Amino acid sequence: MAIIELDDETAVLLKELAEYEHISPAQLLKNLALVYRNTQQAHHTEQPELLTDFAGLLKNSPSFSGNPLEIQQAMRDEGS
Repeated sequence: MAIIELDDETAVLLKELAEYEHISPAQLLKNLALVYRNTQQAHHTEQPELLTDFAGLLKNSPSFSGNPLEIQQAMRDEGS
């Protein structure tokens, strides 16, 4: 068992929340810590999306198959 020192405002808030949830303040702190840890782990395991992640993604797309110069010309012609 560990002792955690809290300021009065935090202690009152934890007590009120625990009573509202019908659990002990210790269980409330445990639940909050678990949610925080899971959120942090999920945040840190997500890989950032980089432009290089999309390289080659459309290589098999019918919109981009064929001669690149002809595709560009066709795209330019669409606006006229």
